[in-house]
Amino acid sequence: MIDLVYKNRYEKYIEHYKNKNVNPWHEINEIKLNEIYNYLINNMDINDEYSFNYFINYIIKRLSGKDDAHTKYDCVSIIPMNFKVIEGEILVNFPENLKGSRLISINNISINDIINELEDIITYGTEGKRRFEIEKSLLNRYALFSLPSFRYTSELIFEIEKINKEKEYKKITKEEEYSKEELFDYDEYVHDNPATYKFVDNILIYNHTSIQGKFNDRIIESIKKLEKEDLSNIDTFIIDIRGNTGGSGELNKPLIDFLKKYTDKKLICLTDYRVFSGGRYALVNLIKLGSITIGEEISTPINCYGNCDWIENDNFASSRSYLHPVLGWSAESKKEFNDEVNEEILKPVIFKPTIYVTQTKEDYINNVDTILEYEINYAKEKNIKR
Repeated sequence: MIDLVYKNRYEKYIEHYKNKNVNPWHEINEIKLNEIYNYLINNMDINDEYSFNYFINYIIKRLSGKDDAHTKYDCVSIIPMNFKVIEGEILVNFPENLKGSRLISINNISINDIINELEDIITYGTEGKRRFEIEKSLLNRYALFSLPSFRYTSELIFEIEKINKEKEYKKITKEEEYSKEELFDYDEYVHDNPATYKFVDNILIYNHTSIQGKFNDRIIESIKKLEKEDLSNIDTFIIDIRGNTGGSGELNKPLIDFLKKYTDKKLICLTDYRVFSGGRYALVNLIKLGSITIGEEISTPINCYGNCDWIENDNFASSRSYLHPVLGWSAESKKEFNDEVNEEILKPVIFKPTIYVTQTKEDYINNVDTILEYEINYAKEKNIKR
């Protein structure tokens, strides 16, 4: 059964989605949507924020398929733990005293079984996005308590195996509030200190790790500062876009315009599984400038539905466009999409780095950035052909 308040919210969200998405039935039709809705309301009670979280994300996954990760319900309550998926294991990233430890189970349910339940409510079009969504879900109280295994419990007991093989247990409750000091700075983790740079020998490393609007001034100022640097002895630019989950595509322009002035420099782009949305535009622009790419697959197909259109003061957004950066094509309306779309535009373009390198568990435990270290050594040792 579904309580009236949640039924009304669902109907509001679906109406918003139908109005805003340029091709709302690209994955399932409205008849199938109604079948899914009826299945859910007949098999679960949707009567609180946790059950609604599961209900709406279950539906969004099936509406969106692999091409639309911008349609989302983004209701988050962060717990005082944070995890990373490395070498197929769930490792503790925070708190610091448990970093590198392995998450074994929650409430005696194996982490693999929990991930299988998450599969029903996380939307992804690449393996990178799947990895990112698992990490996000494991720190989100709304996602965890929404799962069938935990829906009717009031606390979660995390079983953690430390590096020395000792066990530790951490308890999270449904209602407990945590101070800012107890919580991991997730925003800083995702965006990895954007618009900063450093020099290593004859290499410039620039962090283009976010194009969120709040970093607008920082991005512009960093490029202005960089333009005043003596770069005559620099022969390689490494552009680190890891963690760039998007924002304003216009904030890619200052960096790209700067790089166009230095076509004599070797160009390397560092990628990871978190690069998403407007971050992929930076990637495409860098490749067009002749960059090779080192790192991981990214968090989105290159061509996909995009541009979140949020319901005001709510957690629901629908994508409102279809974008193909490589072809330079986009559709901002249903008419434009229907009049111009073709098979070439819709054929998925999945980014593969020139050289695939991923963070290793050993390096992670020892605070070594596997991808950056590889890239610096590559830049020093190889003669990169442009």
